[in-house]
Amino acid sequence: MENTREIIISSAFSFYTKPVMENVSLSMIASKAGITKPAIYRHFKNKQELDEVMVERVFCDIYSVLSKIEHGKGENFLGFIEDIMILLLTHKEYFFYLISTQVDFALDKVLFRFKKMGLSFFDHIFATDGSVTNMENYKRAIYLGGNIMFFAVLRNRVTEKQNVFDSYSDVVSYASKISSFFKNGLGQETETLSVSRMATLDEICCDNMKSVKPVDKVFVSISDIIKEKGFKGITVESVAHGIGLAKSSIYDRYENKTQMIGSLIQEEFESLYQVIEKNISHAESNAERGYVLMETALLYYMKKPEVLTVCQWFQIHSVNEIIHDKEYEQQIFSRYFENIELYDKFPDLGLPIEDKRIIASWFMMIPVVLFMHTRNQKISPEVVQAMLKDILIMMEKGVGNRK
Repeated sequence: MENTREIIISSAFSFYTKPVMENVSLSMIASKAGITKPAIYRHFKNKQELDEVMVERVFCDIYSVLSKIEHGKGENFLGFIEDIMILLLTHKEYFFYLISTQVDFALDKVLFRFKKMGLSFFDHIFATDGSVTNMENYKRAIYLGGNIMFFAVLRNRVTEKQNVFDSYSDVVSYASKISSFFKNGLGQETETLSVSRMATLDEICCDNMKSVKPVDKVFVSISDIIKEKGFKGITVESVAHGIGLAKSSIYDRYENKTQMIGSLIQEEFESLYQVIEKNISHAESNAERGYVLMETALLYYMKKPEVLTVCQWFQIHSVNEIIHDKEYEQQIFSRYFENIELYDKFPDLGLPIEDKRIIASWFMMIPVVLFMHTRNQKISPEVVQAMLKDILIMMEKGVGNRK
């Protein structure tokens, strides 16, 4: 029979079957566990100690999977992606707990923690101070880590939307397909863009970026609050204080916090997609269109880094959950991606989602992950853009078959 301490931990995790924007209190956990709040204090001094135990549980369970890397370095570690994916899909509360509670959640910090826990594989990526020592390994680790998150969340959204339960065999089958996809990529014959052609496309993207408007000062205030306190720290009062206005000034523009966030996010997405559409009109092939889409997004985040915090949030949240407009996501896709020809077909992952939608979402996710982590590491824009070019090859040909 499960002891009380484990019941408390399990009850706390049970709130994180999806991203959580509000605080989960000890009273809420006690109610879920069927005990009194004072009973929790017999096992944990406070909420902070409980959180520390939960974080440790997550990392120890993932460590048990990653420790296998010690016996399979290099390309062989692709085989362990299946185990990591299975763990995240059978314990999705782990992932959602981390991204909901860790304000500075980022893959490079997660990977460095595993280095400090004793996984020598990560000695080939990080120095003792957390800086990157091997750009090739770092680039591949960030690419794979971002993909693992993306496809785990994608699977979770599909099952939630269809209101179905994934059996263990379903999870294993999906994990196997994902591992194969990471190894082989899109699996299509693609042209190799010349250095001169990429330079031309870069110049076009940079020129069109000059017309993009600066970030709204309200958006900047929201971004600052998120970085300090997470989404739960956002109130109309805190946003107004951040820009030196009375809260009534915010209410003159927006009805409430949700409408404020949603409106500003919608404006940013519209701005980003408009410049993507303009730049892609100069592309002449699938490879060029894919590259221009990602390059434009990357340049957009470089010019407007405040948007990065929200984009980090959008790695694991859908547009609908924030702006409460069920038609908006479909409108955005139809308006900007329906007529963009990228790649003919996505490899079969057993997902009832049209190929074009998956491909567009996937291509939009990559620049977010890349910029978020290279900014943490203070990597120069020139190097980041070179990394993006290499990542496009991984996306097309896979990590295991790169030439």
